[in-house]
Amino acid sequence: MNNEQKINIIKELLQYQELDSSFKILEYLEDGDLTVKLTAIEALGELPKSDYIKDILIKLSENSDEEIRYYALESLKGYDGEDVFEAIVRNLKDSDELVRISVVEAIGDLNEIKGLEYLYEALTDKEEIVRGYAAEGIGKIGKAASIPILEKHLKYETSSLSKLGFFVGLFLLVEREYLTLILALLKDPSYRVRCAVANSVMDLLNQENVNLIKQSLLSALNNEQTNAARSSMQGALEEINSLNT
Repeated sequence: MNNEQKINIIKELLQYQELDSSFKILEYLEDGDLTVKLTAIEALGELPKSDYIKDILIKLSENSDEEIRYYALESLKGYDGEDVFEAIVRNLKDSDELVRISVVEAIGDLNEIKGLEYLYEALTDKEEIVRGYAAEGIGKIGKAASIPILEKHLKYETSSLSKLGFFVGLFLLVEREYLTLILALLKDPSYRVRCAVANSVMDLLNQENVNLIKQSLLSALNNEQTNAARSSMQGALEEINSLNT
């Protein structure tokens, strides 16, 4: 049986969404091909939540392979508990950038005050996207005392991609004037930043700012030259329009 056939079997098993499926999928964690293993880990995260699967994913989050750690952490999203929290923060200083991104995202999603100290620590990460996600996570957890901490680190931030995360985090902490700075990044020289802004604004919408966000996206779209950023902007506008129908 080749790797493509194994992956197709995993996907078929996933459709049943049953406990028996998880036992069969687990067999592929021992496969010699990494792609098959990663497909199995991803499938475990999509099955109905169970303590059995959670324990397996926690163990995999300590694997020596960075891709396996990353997939395990991503599949743990939706689980909670002290054991999950400890497994996540244990990887805060991981050598792999994607693993650290997954960690700071997961801490923000858990929405627990005890996660703040770890997100504060991640504000000094060497990778811009990790710092940005950490700042956004701080905004999600929500604590007024976090505002001056974010503003202090923002003063020394030079990356537009990272600044976006800081602006979003501060916006979520009721510093509404940061919306103007977020939308100004739709004119950033980097198309990656412009894409990121378009992908972020749906989480910031409210009745007071929906028209401003919509008009800013329309204006940016008229001047956008890259397919990637145009697609992100069009997607955001379609979502906004769907809310009004």
